[in-house]
Amino acid sequence: MSARTDTRGLTLMLTDVLAVDVAKALAAVDEWLSEYIRRPHGELGRTGPVCPFVEPAQRADALEIRVRLAGPTPSQTLIDEIVRCGLDEFSEVDWKSGNPNLRSLLLVLPDLSAEHLHLLDAAHTTLKPESVRRGLMIAQFHEKCEEKAARNPAFEVSHAPVPMMAVRSMAIHDVLFLAERRDWFEEYASRFGARYRNGSHGIDPLLTQVYERARAAYAPGS
Repeated sequence: MSARTDTRGLTLMLTDVLAVDVAKALAAVDEWLSEYIRRPHGELGRTGPVCPFVEPAQRADALEIRVRLAGPTPSQTLIDEIVRCGLDEFSEVDWKSGNPNLRSLLLVLPDLSAEHLHLLDAAHTTLKPESVRRGLMIAQFHEKCEEKAARNPAFEVSHAPVPMMAVRSMAIHDVLFLAERRDWFEEYASRFGARYRNGSHGIDPLLTQVYERARAAYAPGS
C-alpha cells in the first residue's frame, strides 16, 4: 500500500511541477511580449516596436497562444510535426478578429531544453517553403536564436526566454524575408504585386526597392 501511495503522490507532484513550469513559461512569454516585442529597440534599424503587429493583435484578441510539450528526448520529426500541425491549426482557429493581417498563432514549447533548441531552427528551415505556399510566415524564437533583424544584420532580434514558433499571415513587409528565392518571391508577388503595380504610395521605400530588385531578377510570369 505504501508503494502505491508513494507513486500516486509522486505523480501528483510531477503534475503540479509541470503545471507550475507551464504557468511560469506563459508568464515569461507575456512579459517578453510586453517588455520587448511591443517596444522599440535601438538596434532594430528603424523606429517603432520590434513587432508592430503584436499590440493591435492583442487588442483585437487575434493572438492565439498554444502550449506544446516536446518531452525529454524530442526528435526532429516531432518538432517538425508540431510546427506543421500549427500551420493546419492556423486555418482552423475561430478567429475573433475580422482583420486577417492581425492573426497570429504562437506555439510555446516550455520544456524544449537548451540542447534541443537547434531542432526549432531546423524546423523553421524545413517548413518555411510549405508555410509560404500557404500564404503564412513562421518565425522561431529562443534564447540562442541567431535570426537577424531585417534592417540590421548585426542584431539578433529573435532572442526569447522560452522556445516558441510564431505562425501568422503573410504581410507586405515580408518581401524582406522572401526575396531570396524565386518560388518564395512569386508567392509574395501573387498576393501583393498589385499594390506595387498600382503605385507604391504608402509603402516603405525599402520594400519597393527590394521588390523591384527581386522582380527584375526573377521576372515572375514572364
